[in-house]
Amino acid sequence: MKIANIIISSQNGGAEQVFIDYMKILKKLDHQVCAIVKNNAPYISKINDLKINISKIHNRFGFYDFFSVKELVKILLKENPDAIIAHAGRATVIARSAIKKIKNKKIFLIAVNHSTNVKRSIGADFIFSINKPIFYKTIDAGQSPESSFVIPNAIDIEDANLNYDKIKIAQKETITIGALGRFDRTKGFDFLIKAINNLQNSHKKVILKIAGAGYFENELRSLVSNLNLSDRVEFLGWIEDKKKFFAEIDIFCLPSLNEPFGLVLLEAMKYAKPIITTDADGPKEILSHNTNAIFVKLNSETSLDSQIAQAITDLMENNDKCDQLVSNASKKLIEQFSMLSLENRLKEIFNKKI
Repeated sequence: MKIANIIISSQNGGAEQVFIDYMKILKKLDHQVCAIVKNNAPYISKINDLKINISKIHNRFGFYDFFSVKELVKILLKENPDAIIAHAGRATVIARSAIKKIKNKKIFLIAVNHSTNVKRSIGADFIFSINKPIFYKTIDAGQSPESSFVIPNAIDIEDANLNYDKIKIAQKETITIGALGRFDRTKGFDFLIKAINNLQNSHKKVILKIAGAGYFENELRSLVSNLNLSDRVEFLGWIEDKKKFFAEIDIFCLPSLNEPFGLVLLEAMKYAKPIITTDADGPKEILSHNTNAIFVKLNSETSLDSQIAQAITDLMENNDKCDQLVSNASKKLIEQFSMLSLENRLKEIFNKKI
């Protein structure tokens, strides 16, 4: 089958990585694959490594950009795909409009929901949702269960640190917390910074390394300055070497206020780091409290920063607890979230349904 994989975004993030992962797997499954991306996509170099055709479209006017639709129609007529996999709402809307203009061929539309905003996916031939709550939301919105599937994100574990040394965090005088993601309000990095402030009087020095970028960065930097935390919080920018980042931290924290999945959690599991996360939908799909991670509650009378600070304190004094969490997380990663798991799921659906 020839498959066009489309995403219309100008950022690096989880959805963009999944977009690339799908192409790797579909190519491995002997499908012909082409990529369609926004003209200024920062991840084009990663697609080039796959040695597949890349087409670029402009998108100046959002979801209902007539010019984007015209560009996409030309690409589809040239590439002649049997199906389009559209990642997120904007790509789905534009792909649906373009497909309607091609009269002489049936092109299947597969919408991938990376968030709880599912309305634009409803009515697609097939819907892939990254977690169960999103899946159920598509059913409640009218999508038939036979055409809607849960497809969790996955990660390459070939270089995973599955034979890690015993964790000796309790013996350290300085504890490094790591966080990674796009800088916007929903990611909760401001609460994590406040948690570091709460720990200033701890008998151990606790520092924070944040990797990422985004519109909220200036506010985060101002918060660090106002709390006099410049010697305890380091902004790393976007990073390519994830292995190096995780090697330099002791605990990984995901403080998101809203997180449909959390691909970074898989990366922390891959590199054998104890995890503190909020109990947002995505983390609850991947992990379990006190089994393979420590959860802090989004809906609690205790502030999020106080909960995070307490969780950090508990872990940095307990080697056995850290070892238990990491060991259980590694097992779950292999069983449910490896690329092989995703490959098998996509193979099953494309062979039997599409």
